[in-house]
Amino acid sequence: MYNSQFELGHIALNVRNLELQSLFYQQVLGLQILSEHSNQIDLGVGQTTLVRLIQTEQEGEASQSYGLYHLAIVLPSREDLGTIFRHFIDHKVPLQGASDHGYSEAIYLADIEGNGIEIYRDLPQDTWDVRPDGRIVGKTEPMDTEAVYALGKKADAAYQMPAGSRMGHIHLSVRESAASSRFYQEVLAMGDKFSLPSASWLASGDYHHHLAVNDWGGKDLQARTEGMPGLAYYTVIYSQADNFKATLERASAAGLTVQKLDKTAAFVDVDGIKTQLLLNEE
Repeated sequence: MYNSQFELGHIALNVRNLELQSLFYQQVLGLQILSEHSNQIDLGVGQTTLVRLIQTEQEGEASQSYGLYHLAIVLPSREDLGTIFRHFIDHKVPLQGASDHGYSEAIYLADIEGNGIEIYRDLPQDTWDVRPDGRIVGKTEPMDTEAVYALGKKADAAYQMPAGSRMGHIHLSVRESAASSRFYQEVLAMGDKFSLPSASWLASGDYHHHLAVNDWGGKDLQARTEGMPGLAYYTVIYSQADNFKATLERASAAGLTVQKLDKTAAFVDVDGIKTQLLLNEE
């Protein structure tokens, strides 16, 4: 899709209240429990895991450390966005905003432990502002909430996120965005689609972004450590072995310690943010 070397898989969150967070992702986002253990719950759509919740005993808030700015789930259509928006409004779900970015329409909220969430739909690719050098210029204007709401279907039963919904992009909070942008471009072979002094939007192929980094949280947040509330890891999925292997080679060349086991691998960046790599050959 979009000539990309990879697509994104599930995101894992360390949570302090596993039961309450599971209810949030079921009742508010309409995800289904796909597997459940005493300290871990996988939620998603169909057979696709989107969010893994992992019980942690560590104290603290996700906002105190670098890591997740928001996870972003892309829905198949504008009608689907309208239906979840209608669900949010009708059930008085607290929202943080709703924007037209030129390439997408997006709704923003957070879970009960402060992990950021974006739910969006992509506009047709031929309407994006793509420059000759491949940059994709977005904007931030108010979403046409009335039009989107009007497209939505009123649910007869509990809301369920539609089939085909997937992890569209991940936005990270980092200490130094320019350095992190260079790092992820180098290791994951992504292009810089758009940059500000404080943030960058990066993609594999022709997408508007698979990964964004910003340093809006300032220089005084904590680097991530194992078990800290918030982002445990996010997942990058390769369908071709040569792309998977090349990424591992670039990670090693960058001086990273790469944990590898058969068709999975992981590395951690300077802020303690973990990327998990999976090879899932068709």
